[in-house]
Amino acid sequence: MRVLITGGAGFIGTALANRLAADGHHVRVLDDLSAGDPANLHGDVVFTRGDVRDRPRLWTLLQKVDCVFHLAARVSVQESVLYPRDYNDVNVGGTVSLAEATRDAGVRRLVLASSATVYGPQPRLSSEG
Repeated sequence: MRVLITGGAGFIGTALANRLAADGHHVRVLDDLSAGDPANLHGDVVFTRGDVRDRPRLWTLLQKVDCVFHLAARVSVQESVLYPRDYNDVNVGGTVSLAEATRDAGVRRLVLASSATVYGPQPRLSSEG
């Protein structure tokens, strides 16, 4: 399978990219390096430095891709309170840009991920049942 991972140089993205590449998939990564390091990616992962809001670049990277894993986001709760517009622009605007580019490029699979920060501090573990 040919995949694109946004935020693929981050902690979770690197693990996903390296695992998929090790399993024989063709992996492309897009990351702005605000919190990632491409040196941690296996040599057969194709890395592109860029912004998830850059629709022309997204469209180019999405050619011949079967699946997109969207991990790119700003995640600091403290910073999001100080800079809500910036966080909205990247997290919401970037997701919309990616969804539109994915649709326009004919990619049929888009996997969205999140983090525990959406729940905030919890007094106990959440139940999934």
